[in-house]
Amino acid sequence: MPNPADLSIYQGDDWAATVTVTHQDLSPVDLTGYTAQAQVRTGPADQEPDVAAEIQSTIQLPNLVLLSLSSAQTTALTGTIYYWDLQIVSPAPYNQTLTVLAGKVRVTQEITREPGAGAARIRRIA
Repeated sequence: MPNPADLSIYQGDDWAATVTVTHQDLSPVDLTGYTAQAQVRTGPADQEPDVAAEIQSTIQLPNLVLLSLSSAQTTALTGTIYYWDLQIVSPAPYNQTLTVLAGKVRVTQEITREPGAGAARIRRIA
């Protein structure tokens, strides 16, 4: 069972986090040869097939996973609640998948946008 981890993201901002992967006794997991994948979805994967955002997931040895979303990706998150998880896959020949973290993504909608974006034009009628 994955550890619970809720994320808070401000729409339009770059977002990053570092995950330290350890065994239950808190000793580091050697992630040599592992790959990582994380996604944000509007609902659980078997109910909502569309990926709202693919989180860039990079392994940094010995036991870190660097996660990031660009401002363009967070701008596209127009809802307020999403779901996410982080999976690591062991190297061949095993290729075992382990979901490390999972939870909700709370998105605070941005206020400031590009100049003129969505601005209403006011016309004076004589």
